[in-house]
Amino acid sequence: MSALRDARLNAGLTIVEAAKEIGIPQGYLSEIENGKRHVSPERAEAIAKVYKKSKDEIFLPSRYAIREVNANHTA
Repeated sequence: MSALRDARLNAGLTIVEAAKEIGIPQGYLSEIENGKRHVSPERAEAIAKVYKKSKDEIFLPSRYAIREVNANHTA
């Protein structure tokens, strides 16, 4: 599960509710959650505000996890 989806669920929001509050179509948010779309800094800020988290809390953990996995496989 993605950090973005986790943040949405922790905020107690369905994808439909979250998309409405953010101001984007539900399908667009689903694509962001599934890594099929990139998110602009402005959109990331809007998402973080709705989820009551910082952008870093939502969008950086997956990058760090990937780096850790890659580091462990090359060691």
